[in-house]
Amino acid sequence: MKNHIKDYYLMHKDVPVCLMEIGDEGDLHNVRRNRDALAHFPIGGQMNDVRFHEWWRDRAIPKTRHGAKTALQKLGYSSTRSALVNNLALSLSDCYWIKPRDEDISWRDVNLFTNAFVDTFGELTINRDYVLDLRKVTRFNCATSQGELQKKWCIAADGRRYLIKGNYGESYQQSLNELFATRLHEQQGFDNYTPYTLVRLQVDGNVEGLGCMSYDFCSEEIESISAWELLQTVKTKHNESLYYPLKEVCMGFGMSEKTFTDFMDYQIMTDYLISNTDRHMNNIAFRRDPDTLEILGFAPIYDSGNSMFYNVPFEQLTGIRLDDIKTHSFVEKEVRLLRYVKDRTLVDADKAVMDFSLYEQDVYERHIRIPLLKELYERKLDRLISFQKGVDLWKDRRYIE
Repeated sequence: MKNHIKDYYLMHKDVPVCLMEIGDEGDLHNVRRNRDALAHFPIGGQMNDVRFHEWWRDRAIPKTRHGAKTALQKLGYSSTRSALVNNLALSLSDCYWIKPRDEDISWRDVNLFTNAFVDTFGELTINRDYVLDLRKVTRFNCATSQGELQKKWCIAADGRRYLIKGNYGESYQQSLNELFATRLHEQQGFDNYTPYTLVRLQVDGNVEGLGCMSYDFCSEEIESISAWELLQTVKTKHNESLYYPLKEVCMGFGMSEKTFTDFMDYQIMTDYLISNTDRHMNNIAFRRDPDTLEILGFAPIYDSGNSMFYNVPFEQLTGIRLDDIKTHSFVEKEVRLLRYVKDRTLVDADKAVMDFSLYEQDVYERHIRIPLLKELYERKLDRLISFQKGVDLWKDRRYIE
């Protein structure tokens, strides 16, 4: 089948940052940067064309997202990247989009922050048993977002955009984990986090289940830049921890060392408490002004659902070694992340005692699983208290099981 290639401008709001050719399957060719707008070029692709192509590929909805294959077939797309092109690469995380060279349209005409839309792709991945075709409702069938979990963007009555997420894994408890993390941050009095609330949704077999929702912290005035993007501006060594390169980049953008370390200290310790194993570089982000291009600080903590042993069968929970939990973050072992913490007092252990009754709402085999989750959390809290008293958990024999 012939690959049709068409000219597009990559736009940042109404600033053309480059002209490029894009094929039917979302493949890029002949990228020509606008020298008068180099500062607006995506941070993740500024170093060279290879990194720009990676930035573009990362923009598409992951093909591994649950329900993606069926949704693509029903919408007539051959791949997630062809869907990306058809929907002008619009996102609710930043102000980038693609403009066909031969079309007279502007940011005001297309942006998802102010224009109505229906996320049909998200609807199909969450409600997979329904045959829906909402393409006539709006020009745009999906908004780009990362991650394997089913997601759907919606518009509230007051105009705010919000994201609904589903669940997967052994316990289908990610949504409850997001609520658990929300309550932990509330109790700590920490204010830079994304609050999640529970919603009811239809899942496989017309069964009603729990999902969660959160309001978008981005807008036309604030966009999100991932830690992964910032790290594309520097060369890192193979197998090097990305903590210090990220710190260096942030300070280069004007962030103070204390602002960086305080946020990371708090996030590392709370992630340790809830056993969040998925704080990778796309789950840490920064707020940027899309007009002035100023980095405004860390984005609110988000995506804490892959925590609380969500993917561990209940019969294996009693055999978990707390010193050997693997994580997708700066280092492979969770306990070794604590080595980066400068101020061990930033989490109040007295305010980290949690109510586990919220898990009674939807956890599979709850009568067995919930007591085990509570026991594991309390053991982690005891270890954090020891850490705050000066014990280096990663090398103290009393805590190596």
